Amino acid sequence: MQLHSPMRHEQSEAQASYSYRWLILAVATWAQATATLVTYGVGPLAAIWQKQWGLTAAQAGLLVSAVQVGPLLSMLLIGHALDRYGERWLVSLGACMLGMTFFLVSYTTDYLLLLLLLGIVGIWYGTAQPGGSKVILRWFPKKERGLAMGIRQAGIPIGGAIGGTLLPYLSLHFGWPSAVYAQSVLAVAGGLLFLALYREPQVLPDLQQQTNSCFSQKIKEITRNRKAVPILCTGVIMVTLQMVLVGHLMLFFGNEKKTGLVIAGQLLSTALISGMVGRIVLAHISDRWWGGNRESALHLSIWASVFGVTALIFLPDVPPVWLLFVLSVWLGFFGIGWFSSFLLAVAEQAPPQSEGLMVSYALTLNQIAIILAPAVFGWIADLRSYSFAWSLLALLLIGNGLLLAKKRKEDMG
Repeated sequence: MQLHSPMRHEQSEAQASYSYRWLILAVATWAQATATLVTYGVGPLAAIWQKQWGLTAAQAGLLVSAVQVGPLLSMLLIGHALDRYGERWLVSLGACMLGMTFFLVSYTTDYLLLLLLLGIVGIWYGTAQPGGSKVILRWFPKKERGLAMGIRQAGIPIGGAIGGTLLPYLSLHFGWPSAVYAQSVLAVAGGLLFLALYREPQVLPDLQQQTNSCFSQKIKEITRNRKAVPILCTGVIMVTLQMVLVGHLMLFFGNEKKTGLVIAGQLLSTALISGMVGRIVLAHISDRWWGGNRESALHLSIWASVFGVTALIFLPDVPPVWLLFVLSVWLGFFGIGWFSSFLLAVAEQAPPQSEGLMVSYALTLNQIAIILAPAVFGWIADLRSYSFAWSLLALLLIGNGLLLAKKRKEDMG
């Protein structure tokens, strides 16, 4: 019996580790959801501020943009810090500071001060995505990362859904500061929960080497990685499609295809829910069927999106509603569901001990597209037509698909 005790002890430890990493995933997902509740919640609050303070549409839109600009300023440095110090304190501190900074919003009615505070909130939000991605890389083996990343990414639409339901109710019944209080408390609670439960799975390898690594040297190494270029381009093009869907699909269906805003809103919600499912399913398929090859999931997403966008171009003036729901499911599943596979593909292309910085670099490029894409697409649609704008987007997707196919051919050759 004694001969088997060490083996039983190892099995018990392995089982405990297996169970604990799913708890870690749940905590990381909730931390992402509560942080997103703050940033996505600025949209509903901006509509309330516009009405109460007499803001123009441009001023209200700028409040939403301020939160999106914040991560652009912080993610690279945060990614570098994650590689050096680990994710426990950085993710926790970022969530707590995000909540406490947003709490100050409840005490201001000055537009410029509000704009500044929201920009700082966005800076703290820069810890959420790269930090959560590194949690998955450190705790989950490659064969389980797709499913784990997909579940964690579901925290973003979960946070957005909570915000869309909770914040208007609180604002209507108790005043908009009560909504800010709720967002702040939940964000801080998410950070403290992460701090309390998260543990490093092992001592960071080559810690001294990481600490002494120069930020600029790591950036040069990442930018010189030619194999990563097609994947980074995929992120920029696909996030452009994603933001165009979020910003314009409802307007396109409601105004151009005469569905009315109620049906158009339902179609957009359908696309978002389908995207949440896609983020889990596509990444999980890459685990089970494609042996951890994330690029296969990205290929499928790109070409399926080309088909979906092309279908939008050739829709009749008054299409049947069932067809629009089918198309919304298709576009959401592939045009939004690609993101988990992309994050894993980026992280797995990273130089040793630079996963956090690599993810942050990719997300920084994406953030530029997130800020610009809805406005540029809308400008093109106004200047020419929606069909012309969708056609340009389809061409970008086709070019991206060919670039990624070329990379795969080079890798196989």
